[in-house]
Amino acid sequence: MSILIYGLNLLVLAGLIWWLWKQNWNIGLRPYFFPTLLLKLACGLLIGVLSFYVFDKGDTQLYYKRALMMTDLAHEQGIGTYLHYLFSNDPSGTPLEGLQRPFYESAWNMPRLLSIPMLLTNDNYYLSSLYLSLFSFAGLWFFVNALARYFPTTAIPAIVAFLVFPSVVYWSSGVLKESVLMGGMGLLLGSSLYLLFGKLKRKPVLYLLLALLGLYLIWLVKYFIAVALALTVALALLLKLIFYNPKLAHIHWLIKGLALLLLFSGIAWLGTQLNPNLNLEGLPDVVYGNYQVSLLASQGKPRIDFPFLEPTYLSFALHSQLAFIGMLFRPFIWEVYNVRTFAAALENTLLLLLAFGFVRDLFEAGRVKWRYGYLLTAVLVYVFVMGVLLAYSMPNLGTLNRYRVVVLPFVVYLLLLCKTNSDLLRYLLPVRKREQEEDEPAQIAAD
Repeated sequence: MSILIYGLNLLVLAGLIWWLWKQNWNIGLRPYFFPTLLLKLACGLLIGVLSFYVFDKGDTQLYYKRALMMTDLAHEQGIGTYLHYLFSNDPSGTPLEGLQRPFYESAWNMPRLLSIPMLLTNDNYYLSSLYLSLFSFAGLWFFVNALARYFPTTAIPAIVAFLVFPSVVYWSSGVLKESVLMGGMGLLLGSSLYLLFGKLKRKPVLYLLLALLGLYLIWLVKYFIAVALALTVALALLLKLIFYNPKLAHIHWLIKGLALLLLFSGIAWLGTQLNPNLNLEGLPDVVYGNYQVSLLASQGKPRIDFPFLEPTYLSFALHSQLAFIGMLFRPFIWEVYNVRTFAAALENTLLLLLAFGFVRDLFEAGRVKWRYGYLLTAVLVYVFVMGVLLAYSMPNLGTLNRYRVVVLPFVVYLLLLCKTNSDLLRYLLPVRKREQEEDEPAQIAAD
């Protein structure tokens, strides 16, 4: 029976991969499809092997055990009961009723999603891991192709940042929340680019549905990331409509700035009403509470210390630079104490080298005129604010190395756009050129 289950699911996976490969992707990126896909699938399997056979712990085991309860529900009480729980998230009348507390119901969303491939694979962890890794890859591949379509000179930096960079590809694979999160992020941001730059007659409804699906999946696993990404897209759109609209060129920039502030503040306020933890009055206390809990759990381990941090917005702002630098570059190589921190420190050393190359080119090239400054501004705001909040909430460097996956690829992508780093990339990873379509911008920046 197990051989049959393996065979059928591997055929389904092969069919999905073949269908994905046959789509109309950027021809210059096609040579990287299978290498990056195999890397993603292998990382997902590696997470399971390390968790079950080496460390004997990890969130992936928790998700798997909870998902087993849900598939047992389908086997014991019927598929109807399971589907009712799956879509309503209501455990009433099931063995899960005494376990799933209403306030923490979002902690069960990842097992709910995992239970779907587990039903198809007869509760096989590794086959289910392949499905989740494939979804993560598909979403990110979709986003990378959107970047390559509208900013062709950044195709290889996008591949490296979102599909090759070590901790990004590792922590966004397998049975982890980040697999669903990053796949959903790819759908949301890729569709947003197609809607923003593409002609409206070219599948707008499909892209809108994909964006909403991606946003919903992100909301299920990490609601605060969903709100942050939605606000990032909204900010980019508002900046374009207000500051890059020729019809509003005659309006003074101060009036435009005030309009932007009012509109974005209103949208942001609506976002904070979606969950009690996002309430602006209580947010500093929530973040500070998470910081204190993580601090106690990190005794004797590398962490980011903020000895004078207080649960106020002013204190958060004063410590923000330290938090962002710590999130991005720590652990340093001299803070290594085991194999995992050694791998993280090596990657952070590479990040430092990329940052040095970026700063060097910044001073040599002088001012750069950005053709799509509204996109750059929105991304920079997202990267900095989210990076700082993650550092405050999870100062343990081991945990932060995983959680920063929602920020890190954007940083790597931007660092690789400078001349020094991009020249090296083009030498190492040449990309086939293609003719530019009429709805494509040529590049992000011009000298």
